[in-house]
Amino acid sequence: MQINCVDNTGFCARIRINKPSGIYYRDAAIMSGLGTTASGAGLMSSTPLADPAHHVHTAAKVVDGLFALCGVGLAGVGAACTKFAHTLFKEGNKLSKINK
Repeated sequence: MQINCVDNTGFCARIRINKPSGIYYRDAAIMSGLGTTASGAGLMSSTPLADPAHHVHTAAKVVDGLFALCGVGLAGVGAACTKFAHTLFKEGNKLSKINK
């Protein structure tokens, strides 16, 4: 890290990240975004099952149950993507020169 200036109003630094760790950071950011999106979609899909009183017909309850099951699956996929993103960030930190 190259420090450009330090004064009372701020701190300026230029951080150079080597190419292999930059690839890990990019992939980790993509996986983190996918994980967050999948988790959010999963939670939103499983919401109708929490309020089954608004459906009287059995077919509607079955459809809500299927959406909830898919939502739980999406939330699981989101958690797995987020965990994989964490692993990629750690690998990128091992290769980077920021912490050294």
